[in-house]
Amino acid sequence: MKYKKQFFIIIAIIFLIPILIICNAVYCSVHIDKTHYSIKTDKINTDLHFVFISDLHNKEFGKNNENLVEKIKQENPDFIAVGGDMVIRYFDDDSVMKELLTELSEIAPTYCILGNHERNLQDKLDFKADITSTGAVLLDNATIRFKKDGETVLIGGLTDYPYYEYDAPDYNNDNRYYWDEFKEESKQNFAILLHHQPEYIKDMVTDSDVDLVLCGHTHGGLIRIPFVGGLFAPNQGFFPTYDKGEFKFGGTTMIISSGLGISNPIPRINDCAEIAVIDVN
Repeated sequence: MKYKKQFFIIIAIIFLIPILIICNAVYCSVHIDKTHYSIKTDKINTDLHFVFISDLHNKEFGKNNENLVEKIKQENPDFIAVGGDMVIRYFDDDSVMKELLTELSEIAPTYCILGNHERNLQDKLDFKADITSTGAVLLDNATIRFKKDGETVLIGGLTDYPYYEYDAPDYNNDNRYYWDEFKEESKQNFAILLHHQPEYIKDMVTDSDVDLVLCGHTHGGLIRIPFVGGLFAPNQGFFPTYDKGEFKFGGTTMIISSGLGISNPIPRINDCAEIAVIDVN
């Protein structure tokens, strides 16, 4: 009788685990977490409170993303940063992105960069024109000076990693020149860099005074294993070092958002969509 009972318990557990995983995946497909971060600095004498989102991939949380918009609106942010991959490379349609950016731009100044999915569609869609039409600002190897209480904050957008092997030995490209310029400006200003992919950041920022880097791309590892972390991230492979959360490289903080949507059939498991809420003081 004892062994029979144990057998049924084991069978029940075997059947229960996939049910729990499915339920978790369904929950994570509709629920949005808010993750709060606090950054300390003596470069500015005012407080910043802003929101960072990334990797929407045409996902909609309610009609016209009304649920997502409401969660962001509740924060009353100074500005909103958008980390790229708002579209999916397989569909040359950015209407979901444009509808969301229009709503966000009415809440606060909204600054965007391009991700790899946008870059894959640049021959089919004019992202600069489309983003500008929403009231948002595209930072494509460009910097804006955000003003608050008489203080200036640099917000820059680096299109892509500047030092690919095919550019060696001169690394003669727009990304490299923009990065050099942004590093120089960051010596005298609190500097926030938007860059879609996080796996290069440690090597990039070691000789810089950039204060904060905001990234996406990883989807949080997509499937998060308790006490382990993300299972897989593009460009990093299985069990990525930089999957989501906060990382420190000397004086630079990197924050990776797990994003909002998915770009492949694999569902989010133990990895809900995320809004990063960031305070600088």
